[in-house]
Formats: sequence, structure tokens, C-alpha cells
Amino acid sequence: MHVVQVLVSLGIGGSEMVAVETTEFLRAAGHRVTVIAANGPLLDRVNAAGAEFLEWPVGRKRLGTLSYIRQLRSWLLEHQPDIVHVHSRLPAWICYLALRKLPAGKRPVFITSMHGQYSVSSYSAIMARGDFVIAVSNHIRRYTLKNYLPEDSPQLRTIYGGTSRDDFPYGYQPSTEWLQRTFTEFPQLEGKKILLLPGRLSRYKGHATFIELLAILLKEFDDIHAVILGRAKPGSRYINELEGLAERHQVSEQLTFCGARTDMRDWMTASSIVFSLCSDPPEAFGRIAPEALSLGVPVIAWDHGGTHEILSLMFPIGAVDPDNLPELVQKTREFLQQVPTVKQSDAFSLKDSMNQTMRLYDYAVKRED
Repeated sequence: MHVVQVLVSLGIGGSEMVAVETTEFLRAAGHRVTVIAANGPLLDRVNAAGAEFLEWPVGRKRLGTLSYIRQLRSWLLEHQPDIVHVHSRLPAWICYLALRKLPAGKRPVFITSMHGQYSVSSYSAIMARGDFVIAVSNHIRRYTLKNYLPEDSPQLRTIYGGTSRDDFPYGYQPSTEWLQRTFTEFPQLEGKKILLLPGRLSRYKGHATFIELLAILLKEFDDIHAVILGRAKPGSRYINELEGLAERHQVSEQLTFCGARTDMRDWMTASSIVFSLCSDPPEAFGRIAPEALSLGVPVIAWDHGGTHEILSLMFPIGAVDPDNLPELVQKTREFLQQVPTVKQSDAFSLKDSMNQTMRLYDYAVKRED
């Protein structure tokens, strides 16, 4: 089987990780994979898996991107892949327009993954026009049916993302070397209970609420320190707004911005609590909660979207009514006073997610035959 994974870039993000993990799984099973995207940090994993890479920035929002339609059509005719699997909107349009003029007998299966609550528009509707459409949670499935597809849509399949139990093993602890390096770089963290909010610096990720939470809790707990892990878009002034908010709340000394990190499991297991506070829209699925819970680290999160589905199976006591700051404060207070035990769980494993994806691929290809 030859599968083409198409996405905006190989940067670090939820949809990008799904595409790369799927690539690795397919290659390990002996299948051919071609990845089409702009370059990024995850290219090393694509290369290590032995996949082919076409550095075509089909997600770049400029007029010249349309030239890839003809280029892709020619490539598809030459290489005859079985499946084209797309993970975002502009790449989906490029692929759709390239595919529709191919002879029916030479047209690969077109699969789209709904990784988020895309704005309801004709532009976003392309993500529901695949021969098969993958919703990354039941929350996204309901959203897709409400806005894009009729209830009787057999092409719509729910396949959750998954967490590798090898990469995020239960009970993992950071090494002495990692702790030494981290405390050398961030000496203000040593001896503190770390409250961790991972995720890119976007307004809906809940950073302002996290800072308010810290300001309230510091009146009771002088041994806590908040860490925000993630980077902002180039040129964004959002981090300056957050730093200003921290100054107004007088918590700048107890809040550290660490930028983007690749050692997420170490940061999670060095923390007392991991937070997921996406507000509007809620997380479509989200990787933070299942990764932390797989490690055995307590999570506190707004109880909606895909995160609700994760917490309900893995850690129900970590759920808080969305945007309810008093409840968030009380829940965090309780966890700091007595750390709850996170039970080991097999829910939302990467193995299950990849096996379901492979079954869909097999079914789609056999159906075309």
C-alpha cells in the first residue's frame, strides 16, 4: 500500500503528530509513505521512518500555492498511490482539485481528518468531502454532523488520537541529569511544586485564567511555581500581554515561560499538576491530558470537548465546569493539599488509534478494488 500524508508543515502540533505517527506505523508495517508538507522539526522522524518527503508548502496561504495543483496531479499519475490522507484545509483543497481531474480508475482514495472545530464555511467544508472523513473525537463527530454531513453518513468514522505507552510510560521519572540541567536553566523552579500549562501561546488555550489561578493560590501556597510551555506565532505580541497580566497580578516571579520543548514527558512528570484550559473552542481531542495521565500525573481540565471524553475514562476527578474559576481554584487547592492517585489506564493508546486507522485504510483500498 502507498499512502500519501498531506499537511501544512512538519511543525510540532496535534495534527502534525498524528500524520507523523501514522507515517511511522505504516513504514513499520512495510508500506510506502510519501509526506507532502513544508519543512519542520518533525522531518527527522519522517526521515528516520524511511518515508519519502516532498517539501511542497501546500498550506502556504498565497496565490502561488495553486501551482501545486497541476504539479501534484502529475505526481499522482506517475506514482499511483492508493490513499491521499489530508490533515488541514488548504492542503485538502489542493489535493481535491488535483484529484478531481484524474481518470476515475487512477484516482486514489481521498481521506480527510477533522482535527478541529473549523469555522463553518464553504472553505472549511472541504474537510467533510473526503471519501472517508475521520473525526478525532465524538465531540468533533457531532460538530461535523451538525454543520457538514447528514446523520446517515457512513463515510464518517471516529478515530481518537492516541498516546504511546512507550514514549509516555506509567510511573516515568525524569533523570537526575535532566533535573540538574533544568534547575540550572531555571533555578527558580528548584524545590517548588510546579503547575504546568503546556500548549502553544494562543488566546483560547487559557493562559490568562492560569495566571489568575496562580495569583489566588499564592496567597495560600508559597511553594508553587507556574510554568507555561509553548511558543507564540512569529511576530505575536500575546506573550507581552501575558507578561503584563502577570505583573498586574504581581506573580511575575512565580511564573516562567519556557518556550517550546521537546522533552514534554520530563516536564510533565516534574510537575505536580498538568492543566488543560482550552475555552472557546474546546479541545477537539487534545494530547496533553492523555499524555500526562498515561505517565500518572494528575490533570485538571475544563470538562468539555474531546477532553471531557478523555477525563471520563481516565481521570474523572480532574474535570472542572468550563470557565468556572472558583471551581478551578478549589480543585487545584484540593490536589495541592493531597495529591490524587492516577490509575494506570489502557484508554486512548497509540496502538489502538493506529490499528483503527490501518483497518480504515485496508477497507478503503479493498472497496475501491
